[in-house]
Amino acid sequence: MIRQTFLSLTTQTYPAGTEHQVVELFPDLNYNLQIDTVGNYYVQVGNDSSCMFTSHLDTASTFQGPVVHRFCETLICTDEQSILGADCKAGVTLMLHMIQQGVKGLYYFFFAEEVGCIGSLKLAKAHLKNPLAHLQNISKVISFDRRGTGSVITHQSGQRGCSDRFATALVGELNSKGPFNYQTDPTGICTDSLSFFSIFPECTNLSVGYYNEHLKTEYQDMDHLEKLGETVLKVDWESL
Repeated sequence: MIRQTFLSLTTQTYPAGTEHQVVELFPDLNYNLQIDTVGNYYVQVGNDSSCMFTSHLDTASTFQGPVVHRFCETLICTDEQSILGADCKAGVTLMLHMIQQGVKGLYYFFFAEEVGCIGSLKLAKAHLKNPLAHLQNISKVISFDRRGTGSVITHQSGQRGCSDRFATALVGELNSKGPFNYQTDPTGICTDSLSFFSIFPECTNLSVGYYNEHLKTEYQDMDHLEKLGETVLKVDWESL
């Protein structure tokens, strides 16, 4: 399912403004896909989770066009005429998998991350102005939008987003329940979890196996993504 979903979501590029077309490709989730007051999509699995999982629907491209996949053992890339869009379709794929498997949490699919985290910033501002009921229980924000295979991000843009205790606990869960060597990493740049640094106490970003994001040489380590898909079902997210 993970490989099939990833390939479906990366058949073309989706610049900001075309996110609704990505949503049309979502598989049957068995849960209601909703739209918030500012235009982001979300799914609620369970009613009392402390976790918000995030990814973004747009790709870092200025035009919409087809993607030609190329395969090399466990890697997927393109013919180098376009970016792949693994940033952030790898994260979207993981979240859809978790939803289908019934992992409790609030799942947010943001628009326009690549042009300034617009969707997540609008949600954060709306929540600060008038607290939203479906965010009341949230204390942890986990974004699936980091290059490589080993980072649990503690800082973005030089700002601390989560405690070392939280990051170390997440590293321990991933490495003990999957074949990984995740480590805490303070070198994060910017993704949607950054929008919530001042609102929720623990905000991180997790490596999902893509490389060379924003470039036509972008590629995805599918072996890592598929193993991560198995592992995220075993992580005790609520106890972190």
